[in-house]
Amino acid sequence: MRHLPVLLALLVCYAACKKTEHTAGENAGSPAKQSPVARINAVGSVSISGNKFYVNGKQIFFNGINTAWQKQNDYSLDFLDRNYDPNWWNAEFARYNQNRINLARIWIHGSGAYSPGIDGNGYTLSPSSRFLSDMDGLVQKAKDWNIYIMPTFWSFDMAKGSKAVQFRNIITDINKTNSYINNFLIPIVKRYNSVPNIMGYDLCNEPEHIWRDADCGRLDRNKVIRFLAMCAAAIHKNSTKPVTVGSMWICFNSDRYIGYNTYTGDNRYTGNNYSNASLQAQFNDSQAYLDFWSPHWYAWQSSSGPFATSIGYWLDNGNKPALIGETYGGNVSSSTPNNSGNYNITMENYYKQSYWNGYAGVCAWKNPWENDGYGSFNGIAAGTNAFYTAYPALVYP
Repeated sequence: MRHLPVLLALLVCYAACKKTEHTAGENAGSPAKQSPVARINAVGSVSISGNKFYVNGKQIFFNGINTAWQKQNDYSLDFLDRNYDPNWWNAEFARYNQNRINLARIWIHGSGAYSPGIDGNGYTLSPSSRFLSDMDGLVQKAKDWNIYIMPTFWSFDMAKGSKAVQFRNIITDINKTNSYINNFLIPIVKRYNSVPNIMGYDLCNEPEHIWRDADCGRLDRNKVIRFLAMCAAAIHKNSTKPVTVGSMWICFNSDRYIGYNTYTGDNRYTGNNYSNASLQAQFNDSQAYLDFWSPHWYAWQSSSGPFATSIGYWLDNGNKPALIGETYGGNVSSSTPNNSGNYNITMENYYKQSYWNGYAGVCAWKNPWENDGYGSFNGIAAGTNAFYTAYPALVYP
């Protein structure tokens, strides 16, 4: 009893110290202090069987989102090899985890202003030490919060940005294509081949713009397809990760839509530009193929959507997994701009109905500023949380 006052004082001091330590950890937002809401015992490598994705032998549905790039004051699309912000990414992945989002689609080169490096003759340089450090940090942050990521290397933006001529030449000049593949692409996919939470690679965001749009150069379509085919073959020879292309519209990703009206008066390249036959016609290599589809859907498109159309109809025969790589990040209704088909679907139902129709995942769109009118985080979270409530074991097998 004589020692009771001393013991009480020590206990008060200990409690105060623990409270201070806990508060500091919460403010830092570190996964070590702020445990993920959805804990995966082990994020396993993704495999494919039929038209489904699997992890550790169990089916997974990619309850996804587009991060695209990092929020920054100049609104740039570029953040790797420039000003990668680990605190922003930590907070971003934390809120994904808390809203049962298990996949983030992230652009790697952005507009191409900083990555990849190009020499004075137009040949691609090896990744810089800063790029590799930034990319390592990005991958680790995703791993900390149990988030899969789908890196998207190119975007059509590169063909109209500050280095448009150089990037157009990398696509059209086979020697410069090889410099990109050998100096940048292969080292990157080798570096991360054993990282399980990189689920696969998207070669290019909406490459159709590069052959359709004047500000992207209207390059020869066959050379664009050849570039993608060569990249796909290189990844298959140097990595076990699956490969896709983020097609802007299903009419460019399915033979169901050969001859479809694309609003431009030019329907020459409707149909599946990314089939094995199409890719290998431009680059004769059996490794030039895609492992899964990732078409984009927005309300301006007149070809229905994954929430209302089965994978077997939309994608010829549905023999590969289809992950909707981009789509409107909110409820679609009569008030949605350019709603060509008078579509009416809530986010709470969009993810679920896409799964019912045979699709293997959805990544709704938001840019980091949520200011382009095509989606918001809260809009997307309504869909991911609703899907998790209905099918928790598909989100975290």
